[in-house]
Amino acid sequence: MKQTSGPVKQFPLAEAALKDFQRTPLPNFADTENTFRHLSTRELKRTAWLFNLMGKEWLTKLMSGLGVKAVKYRLPLAKWAVKNTIFPQFVGGESLQQSLPVIEKLATRNVTSILDFGAEAKNTREDFDNFTQQVLDAINFSARNDAAVAGVVKVTGLADDDMLASLNDDVPVIGGDLTPYADLRDTIDRLDAICKLASEKGVQIYIDAEESWMQSTIDALAAEMMERYNKDSVTVLHTYQLYRHDRLQLMKDSHARAREYGYLLGAKLVRGAYMVKENKRAKAENRPTPIQPSLQATHQDYNAAVQYCVENIKTIGFCVGSHNEESNLLACKLLAERGLQSNHPHAQFAQLYGMSDNLTFNLAEAGYNVSKYLVYGPVREVLPYLVRRAQENTSVTGEMGRELKLVQTELARRVALK
Repeated sequence: MKQTSGPVKQFPLAEAALKDFQRTPLPNFADTENTFRHLSTRELKRTAWLFNLMGKEWLTKLMSGLGVKAVKYRLPLAKWAVKNTIFPQFVGGESLQQSLPVIEKLATRNVTSILDFGAEAKNTREDFDNFTQQVLDAINFSARNDAAVAGVVKVTGLADDDMLASLNDDVPVIGGDLTPYADLRDTIDRLDAICKLASEKGVQIYIDAEESWMQSTIDALAAEMMERYNKDSVTVLHTYQLYRHDRLQLMKDSHARAREYGYLLGAKLVRGAYMVKENKRAKAENRPTPIQPSLQATHQDYNAAVQYCVENIKTIGFCVGSHNEESNLLACKLLAERGLQSNHPHAQFAQLYGMSDNLTFNLAEAGYNVSKYLVYGPVREVLPYLVRRAQENTSVTGEMGRELKLVQTELARRVALK
């Protein structure tokens, strides 16, 4: 059985171990040779072609409109077109078993996988039960395969969105008695079955974040699961979206309660994914937006959250879930400054599969605990996820521009060696 990370007993490290750590260099995120050494030149050229393709805004709009409908209604060649272009870049496979070659290839680079069944929100009891089983299957799969270390659960896959939103202003967000909330009983039972199995199997479970109008209910559920299953090790990690101006304080308050009630806080730190939707809804409802006033404010809170987690590493198990070089490097430097191992069991890093390989593989090369968030599932289920990846990669100043430049740099380096 795998062992999840537990509280660290001795600090600082023994002098000999600290000297060994000090000889470990910080990751070099500009090292394209190391980043792409697992890819052939042919594979690199295909990646460059794909990112160039996604840079065409008209094509991305076509995919998000006609493409989604074509796959939904099973039009001829629609599924084939997706599976032979964008699908293999961002998705492990249509099933766990089909994803195994990707998982094993990542493992050869000392990168583990966090398994994320890519289904969107569901709304029937049958859907909820099916999604629950998918997550349970991912946990069992992880328990059998050392290269996979965690599963992901979307509470919107376990419960109706409207029900989650209806309770949003009432539930105890940092933890408390949920028994009065009868509507939550089935959701709690499903989530408990997932977290219980993860605890028994020594596999971690990440609870995803959602929109603000249902997030407080999810916060309450996550706090309940952490209190139940994070007594001796960090099994459950909750997601904090730092593009919201209240999330840093919520994380600190959640940590204070965890210490008071004798459990470890699990924190996955992300910036966020619903800014346009959040601002639009806040404007329509004539209320203040939950989103930070500026990008700089988001960066400040994110980096402050990283620092807080490192400073409290005995009682917080955290994951730097970021594609931002500065934040990843900050976490590495803070660990070094405190004399902590690069592979400290409470410090993890993660990026989405198919993106930011320069972060992932150079962190792994330097000895850090790093994973890919590996989405899998049938084409029809994961297509909305793929559309979002394409949309965020459209801008030449965004992810696509950076990814493409790195690939082109490595291709030029290889040509120069010939």
